[in-house]
Amino acid sequence: MTEYENRGIYELLTGRIAPYAGEGETLRFDRIVRAPVNDETVGLVAQALVDADSDTRRAGLFVFAGLQDETPERLEPFRPLAKKVRELLLDVEAAVRCDALMAFAYFDPEDLHVAVREFLTDPNGRNRLQAVRILDVECSPKNLPTLLTLGVDPYHEGAEDAADVREWLVVREAARTAVEHTVAVRFPAPIEEEEVEGVRCVYHAWDPVWQWAAREGIRGRG
Repeated sequence: MTEYENRGIYELLTGRIAPYAGEGETLRFDRIVRAPVNDETVGLVAQALVDADSDTRRAGLFVFAGLQDETPERLEPFRPLAKKVRELLLDVEAAVRCDALMAFAYFDPEDLHVAVREFLTDPNGRNRLQAVRILDVECSPKNLPTLLTLGVDPYHEGAEDAADVREWLVVREAARTAVEHTVAVRFPAPIEEEEVEGVRCVYHAWDPVWQWAAREGIRGRG
């Protein structure tokens, strides 16, 4: 058995990055960029993306994205992996799909908007949040109807996963922030849950956003 087979790709990849980005047993995403991009790192990421273990696939996507600094020099060695990253957008594990969208965006593909639109209706809250974050970075007025719609994200209704029940609120707040960044306005306050006749909601907190949209003639999707 080789060293790679014995330790596993996950341990090899994270061990390779840990000296530059480690904090205890955690890799800090914002520090991964300190690590060099070389043949060994690219090879480990490539192996991680095709691993049977979902945590290993996520680690590969996470490290790849963290290594990027918006320069071609750090992205180009990973270009051959773009096809595999695209395939992971359809991974059976929701968490892998989420990280795949983050990684896919770094390649700036022409069809990124197609993937983002698909993720905006993903039942998993983290996946919708990832899509909203990409729209936030784009700051395109064309995205405003979509962002307004996500501002009243309804996917918490009937959710069985307790974690996802909370994520709908995070998605709404992210959409509100993206609207602010896109149109350079500041709404009165962050979204907060309110009790209205015993029902948790944030529709009232969104009134200023929708009032602004009505004045500007902007309508949400649907």
